[in-house]
Amino acid sequence: MMPAAKMSKEQLKEKLDALQCHFTWNLGVNSNNPQHHLQRLDVDIRHMAHQNRVALLGVQAYLHQLNNQSKEALQSLQAAEEHNREEEQPASTAGSLIIYGNYAWIHYLQDSYQEAETCLERVQQLCPTLLDVQLIPHIQALKGWSLVVIRARNGERARECFELALMFEPENRSLRAGLGMALYSSWKYSWQLDSASEAISYLERIVDEQPNNYRAKIYLAGLLGHVDKEKAIGLIRECVEESSDPEVLKQSVMLWIPWSTQQAVEIAQRALQQDPGYHLLYQALAKSYKQHWIQAKQKDKGTILDAAISHLQQIVQNHPDLEIIPVKLQLAAFVGERDPAEEEEILRELEQTDTLSPRHRQALNRSWGMHFLYRRRSQDMAKAKFMDAYSIAEQTDERRDCGRRLRKMAQVYRDKGNANAAKAIYSFLHEADQHLPGYCAVLTLDDGDHSYPTE
Repeated sequence: MMPAAKMSKEQLKEKLDALQCHFTWNLGVNSNNPQHHLQRLDVDIRHMAHQNRVALLGVQAYLHQLNNQSKEALQSLQAAEEHNREEEQPASTAGSLIIYGNYAWIHYLQDSYQEAETCLERVQQLCPTLLDVQLIPHIQALKGWSLVVIRARNGERARECFELALMFEPENRSLRAGLGMALYSSWKYSWQLDSASEAISYLERIVDEQPNNYRAKIYLAGLLGHVDKEKAIGLIRECVEESSDPEVLKQSVMLWIPWSTQQAVEIAQRALQQDPGYHLLYQALAKSYKQHWIQAKQKDKGTILDAAISHLQQIVQNHPDLEIIPVKLQLAAFVGERDPAEEEEILRELEQTDTLSPRHRQALNRSWGMHFLYRRRSQDMAKAKFMDAYSIAEQTDERRDCGRRLRKMAQVYRDKGNANAAKAIYSFLHEADQHLPGYCAVLTLDDGDHSYPTE
């Protein structure tokens, strides 16, 4: 018979909240759609560097638990334990603290309070006080990697983790690599020039020290695209030819688009042959098709449109389990060129999806806005949908595009003498921007087209 728990549920929860682990780090995962993160993380675990593995498997356990998959969550932690045995001290102790903290939380969430207490006792045995200076850089590194692989908006928090860790171990190459990735993520989310220059400096050093780190190379290529085109293209070519990492190939596709849409389509198709289960490759392919069609000569547009519709329809039919909402939205836009009613049918079907993330809801609203603007010729209906998209506090390319379109509408109103309508749009934009995480005045400016994806 299992002994009774020594603590009340409230006392246990208080102690669990004080732990350093994935359940207390506020990773910023959208609980409506952890499957997207799980699919991305599977690629990260297979292709990112060895020293990240304990952190990434912990993220995987957290996501599985968020998805009510406790069995899979425990399996991820078991894999993390096996990998952690290969680490040297004190990194191994830091890894064990995180792993057993995660175990405690999963048992607690399963209402297995005695098991949770047992794991908590294990944590306390490993480290009676969490002020053990030797463990700080390794705990911060695990937290930093966990933050940076989830989403770009975590870049600044991840940067703080790696900078603190480097204060203790300034010559640690793994920590420098982590800081470089965090700086890139921070730039990707904020588009601040000072973040770009610092990220370039770190990534160039990482590439010199780790010539097989293709993630660092493709991120560096993205940063250099506007300042050193020749070097950026060289890095992209190297990544396409040498890397088998589907995330690197996806980034390569996105970076090729401004220079050769045909090559971007071909790279995406080759990458999908290697890894047909990576959903973001399908999104990159859809974007490549879009730009290829837009830039094509008029005599070629019909052929490209037919090929894109046929291929994207096949993808949607063959992969009902993958998170490919952007592919469906692009398919709707292509179909709408031939049959606006069919485009509307796809959009209405997507509108009924209960599990849309805020980012995908934002993209859907933008697609509705484009449909109303160009198919129905209704500026008022389009404006309402663009506002719906912009009011969702996720700084994405779709949101930026909606903001640009709303500002253009305001300019038209002002030119026609309707100052009140223009003022209402500007007031709305200002109010909506104040709800963005890390809001600053620069986000209200028309920041132009960006050739590189935000996430």
